[in-house]
Amino acid sequence: MTTNKQKPPDDPHDAAAHWFTREHGGLMTPDERRMFEAWRQADVRHEQAYQEMMRVWSMAKATPDAVFENILDRRPGWTSVMASRRRVLGVGAGAACCAAAAAVLMGPERWLHAPEFSERYLTRRGERRRVDLPDGSMLTLNTDSVAQVRFYRSERHVRLEQGEVFFAVASALDRPFMVDAGLAAVTVTGTAFNVRRDPDHQVSVVVESGSVEVAGGRWWNRDVRRLTARQAVQVDRSAVASEVFPADVNVAMAWRQGKVVFDATSLEAIVAEINRYRTRPIQLQSASLRQLRVAGVFSTDDPDAFLDVLPSLAPVTVLRLPDGRTMITPR
Repeated sequence: MTTNKQKPPDDPHDAAAHWFTREHGGLMTPDERRMFEAWRQADVRHEQAYQEMMRVWSMAKATPDAVFENILDRRPGWTSVMASRRRVLGVGAGAACCAAAAAVLMGPERWLHAPEFSERYLTRRGERRRVDLPDGSMLTLNTDSVAQVRFYRSERHVRLEQGEVFFAVASALDRPFMVDAGLAAVTVTGTAFNVRRDPDHQVSVVVESGSVEVAGGRWWNRDVRRLTARQAVQVDRSAVASEVFPADVNVAMAWRQGKVVFDATSLEAIVAEINRYRTRPIQLQSASLRQLRVAGVFSTDDPDAFLDVLPSLAPVTVLRLPDGRTMITPR
């Protein structure tokens, strides 16, 4: 058997990086494992340095890819930054900066290795699409949605660029499933849940079964919410996560059956929702119509049916104009 006899660096932080790379890269031999454990026990500074390295790793895994991409764009000077800030790992803002630099150096796995599986899925406006993934998980994409899927040896990663996706995740305790939706990140091992990312950057998460962990906010100051079945959370455009609240799963996920459900909902909100499924948006002529309340169940596969029935539900007239626009006016 070949054994790596390379002596680790004398500096505790350099040595911690050496051992971390060996362990998390799957490179550590049995002899090295014994050396590693002896090193940790030999000096309290060794264990402290290794725990700092683990904290950096955790922070780096929670950092959106875009942060790493920006760092890579400025890569010529990053090694000196890493060296100069190494001493302040785990301390305030310095830790966050160093976490990003360390991630570029040794990474989350998605920066160290090519993915085992990579695919980008999208739907047109008004389209739904089901996708079966190689791990046994299933995605259902709602209208006008884009999702980038990348699977690595130790994690499964989906970036929801826009739109809405229902996730039925195959359980794998040692291979977490992570969804990056901009200002919110969702982590699970196996469950069923819905994530919606609106154009105004608001993100909503609804759990059908199992449990999820939602981290809302900016990457350097995540606010974590834990959800179980029939619970939801929203992260608004200012990156503030709401408290967990009960969810009507049947209403939230009716789109999977091609339906939208409204219960005394404002006409403004209804039009905004129906417009997600139309190539030409509906317009309200008057601000006075915005707060009219309407209830009903409508088809997302035939959004014009909503326009046909609306005059019987509210005092309005629907005008279909020659240029293709649709206008709702007071009656």
